[in-house]
Amino acid sequence: MDQAHRPRWGLMMIILFGLITLSGCAKLTSSSSDSSTSSAAASGSAKILTKADQQISHHQIKAAINTLSAANTKDTAAKNLLTGLRHYQKAATALNKNQLSQAKSYFNTLANYQLVTDASFTQAKAALTKQYQQVKLANGYYNSARDEMSVHALAAAKTNIDKLDKISPTHPVIKDLQQKTTAMKAAIMNYEASQSTSSGRDSSAVAESDHTSSNSSVDASSTSSSSATTATSDASDSTATSQADSATSGSESSMTTKQVLSNFRAAAGVTFEKNDQFNVTKETSKYYQIEVMHDSNDENVTNLTDIYRYYPASGSVLKQNMSTGEFE
Repeated sequence: MDQAHRPRWGLMMIILFGLITLSGCAKLTSSSSDSSTSSAAASGSAKILTKADQQISHHQIKAAINTLSAANTKDTAAKNLLTGLRHYQKAATALNKNQLSQAKSYFNTLANYQLVTDASFTQAKAALTKQYQQVKLANGYYNSARDEMSVHALAAAKTNIDKLDKISPTHPVIKDLQQKTTAMKAAIMNYEASQSTSSGRDSSAVAESDHTSSNSSVDASSTSSSSATTATSDASDSTATSQADSATSGSESSMTTKQVLSNFRAAAGVTFEKNDQFNVTKETSKYYQIEVMHDSNDENVTNLTDIYRYYPASGSVLKQNMSTGEFE
């Protein structure tokens, strides 16, 4: 009996040994497969990051975001870079629209985001931040010039316009602000020209007065003749002044509605929408009244019309306060 069972035990031992060996091979095969998969994933993430870096270096931020989003990778570096690029895009969009109040918040978030050490991203962020600082500076000069024009402080306005012009237009918003000062510059030049003409007349009057005083010893008939000559001269000056004023008035009245509207939009410093409608009326010889009608589908918006007064001579613009009715 014992001899009969021995072969069976031997067979069972052989089978058990075979199963253990097969199990070990299976584990080795599985480990090798996992390692291979992990290496492939790492290689794929590296390629994705390289492609995104190239796009960032060429200022293709949206393309880089699409690259990282489409990859759906679990790589931490790729995820952090994607988040950083989204912060960047929000800041850039607000800056392009010159919405500095929103841009300030986005740029603070971007500055405080330190999870990305990627060189291309760091350079792009630094460049955008520099543009933001320049746009803020340009807005400050433009707003100061506009406010000074509204109170006829033309010398101070000219100083700020000159400072604005010296800023390199590294961003479209800066270039747009520089173009908006065209009407202001024209108004300042016209004023300076009128002051120069007025100063010339005053000098002529003083010279004539001195000449009259030096000949005060002439006889009555000469004095009478001089008075007649002076009266004639005064009448001539009055006629010339009237003609000059008429020419100036004619110049302003010759402006077409399109020219008035163009100058108004440049001087107003307001970004109007494409669907806005403008009604231009010349109220007096000094200013035009312009109604701006807005088109909005928002039921919460109750004020769909803004009223402005545009003064061509100074280039200033006043807006009506809807609560008080006053133009400010």
